[in-house]
Amino acid sequence: MRTQRIYFPGHQTLCVFPSERSDLAQAVSELGLRSHYPVIVLIGGEMNEKQAVVTRQAVEIISSTAEDMHAAVICGGTDMGIMAEIGQIRSRKGYKFPLVGITPEELVTWPGGPRSIKFLWWGQKRWQLESHYSHFILVPGSQFGDESPWIVDTATLLSKDHRSVTILINGGEVSRKDIELSLEKGRPVIALSRTGRLADELARQPERDRLISVIPVNAEQRIVEAIQAALSTTKKSSVTPLILHEKIISAS
Repeated sequence: MRTQRIYFPGHQTLCVFPSERSDLAQAVSELGLRSHYPVIVLIGGEMNEKQAVVTRQAVEIISSTAEDMHAAVICGGTDMGIMAEIGQIRSRKGYKFPLVGITPEELVTWPGGPRSIKFLWWGQKRWQLESHYSHFILVPGSQFGDESPWIVDTATLLSKDHRSVTILINGGEVSRKDIELSLEKGRPVIALSRTGRLADELARQPERDRLISVIPVNAEQRIVEAIQAALSTTKKSSVTPLILHEKIISAS
């Protein structure tokens, strides 16, 4: 496993490149992260244009709550959608919570990074890393979604003796995989409806896994309360999910 510093304009970010998931404990140590944070795993993709304003407000709420609760946030780390948004908000607000980007090494680049291009399913372009993350873990993989098990395992490592929660905004098939893996770990999921795609699909389901809560993206206080409830105790076995019925969601 190698470690290097990525030099962005005006600052540098530490990055590790584990080759096996068994390397994750060492990777976390190399990054200088302690293994006892409350953890928010933020998943999703592009922001729905019609809901961009309220979606940005929701990411701001998530960011400020992470800061207040001294939580670590794990996200995809690329310069797109909500992954870019949370990095920019963290920088703009001067927040100090650890923001860890986890994504496949083969699909991304950075200043002074790789320029060689293999066949990428969306075209001949690597995604830039978002420059305002505090740490990066670049993992093996040839497509987005290969990082999902790494994200879940890193969240488990970082949240030792604390609790963790996954928050979905918009999202597609990669996010569906993320949710499945979160549920397998017993990690509660908060889906912010009215942000499009998978989040809205979950809102329409009359029956959901008991660990999945759905909250409208514009219900800011409910989002804060749900995150606080998910992370507020160190006893993981005491998770009490917030199950919201569709008629309540529709009336909000």
